[in-house]
Amino acid sequence: MKKALFVALLCCLSSFLTNAQITEVELGVNGLTCSQCSRSVEMRIRKLSFVKDVQMNLEHTDAKIFFKDKQNIDIDKIAQAVVDAGFSVRYLQATFTFNHVSVSPNSCFSYDRNNYRIVKGEPTVLNGSTTLKFVGDEFLPRKEAKKWLPYMKNTCAGSPGKTYYVTM
Repeated sequence: MKKALFVALLCCLSSFLTNAQITEVELGVNGLTCSQCSRSVEMRIRKLSFVKDVQMNLEHTDAKIFFKDKQNIDIDKIAQAVVDAGFSVRYLQATFTFNHVSVSPNSCFSYDRNNYRIVKGEPTVLNGSTTLKFVGDEFLPRKEAKKWLPYMKNTCAGSPGKTYYVTM
């Protein structure tokens, strides 16, 4: 019985691993006031090995980031690139492509050796493109990040990588 349960759990876990993929990231950048500022952030992000293209929008002080195929995407490195350029992240959200993944508040899924814990929201089945907003100190202004602290409890098991907290 235990062996059958373990096999079933592995099957479910492997479906979470293969049924999600990040297609793009949008991030807001605090402090962008000129084209040189925007260019500085853009160039830092472009240096990341998994980045294919960056589209900066100075008017809205945000960026869209697109990725090379079959690359491990490191969300922390994206946020750190903004900080290294001398700015801070106002928000970071990623568009995932899902293939029938059931989620609910406090549920987890694994992707690219990391865990993603859903905080808040309604139970749903994710299918197709879905944008998830990252919460935490690295991805939000301090005051807003503090509001999310009560929801950021790591209950994910599975991948040995980092646990990210996301909301729909």
